[in-house]
Amino acid sequence: MLLIIVIIVFIITGYSISNYQIIGYLTGSTLSKLTSFQIHSNLIIPLIILLILHIALTVGKKFPNE
Repeated sequence: MLLIIVIIVFIITGYSISNYQIIGYLTGSTLSKLTSFQIHSNLIIPLIILLILHIALTVGKKFPNE
């Protein structure tokens, strides 16, 4: 569930960097281009960690105690 939330925020902030007028209007200028860039940049490491954890847990369930 946490991975899904991080991916959605990552996509929204990435879209907001290139189309900041639309997202700024929709969020009432809460999510500016600079704020979106900072959030997007800071989410890279947590996204990678959660993705690796997700893959490791899935592989661990596929091959239990071999």
